Formats: sequence, C-alpha cells, structure tokens
Amino acid sequence: MNTFKKQQSNLAIAAQALYLLNLLALPGLSLLVLIGLFFKQQKNPDQLGRCHLYQATLLSLWGLVLLIGGGLPLWLLLGDSPAGITMTLLYLIVIHTGFVLLGIIGLAKAISGQHFHPCRKRCS
Repeated sequence: MNTFKKQQSNLAIAAQALYLLNLLALPGLSLLVLIGLFFKQQKNPDQLGRCHLYQATLLSLWGLVLLIGGGLPLWLLLGDSPAGITMTLLYLIVIHTGFVLLGIIGLAKAISGQHFHPCRKRCS
C-alpha cells in the first residue's frame, strides 16, 4: 500500500489566497501585502511555501503589467469607437480570466501540497 505524505504549507495557501484576493476583491492592497510577505519569507525553510509565494508574486506582477500595459494603450488608441471599447473590454476580460484560473489552480495545488509547476529550478 502506497502512502504519500503530502506536505501542507500555510504559507503556500496564504500566498495563493492573497493572489486571488488581489485579482478579485482587494487589488493593490493585497498586492502590497503579497510583495511584503515575499521579501519577509525569502529565508523560510518551507520550500513549498516559498515556491508558491514566488509564483503568486510573479503572476501578480505579470498580471499588473499585462492588464495595465495592454489595456491602457488599447483604450487610448481605440477608445473613441464602440469597436475599440469592445476590443479593450474583451482583452481585459480574457487576460483577467486567465490569471484567475491560474490562481484557482495554484490554490488547489497549494491545498493538496503540490508544487505549482513541474519545473522547480527557482524553488530549490
């Protein structure tokens, strides 16, 4: 009988929860808390927690870059026409939904004690 010891990390769950909170409820404030937690927990011996914290922080920053850096120019260039507004909204909704789905997968993996991605070069 195989028994798998799953390591559950509160830091990993907190990181993924803050990531989703940043996207869905408290943008900005939870991003600042996530970045502060990232710098505070860099020497934490919990590898799973550090890995999820790194991934959540990285995805949050990429989300900020893609949502602001892609949505704002689209709105400034095409905001005068109804088609431009539609394209801007479509872009923002698709990007935001993709990042929310990544957060849900990350939270599920954190709860189950798994790493977010199979390549753990950064986390080891």
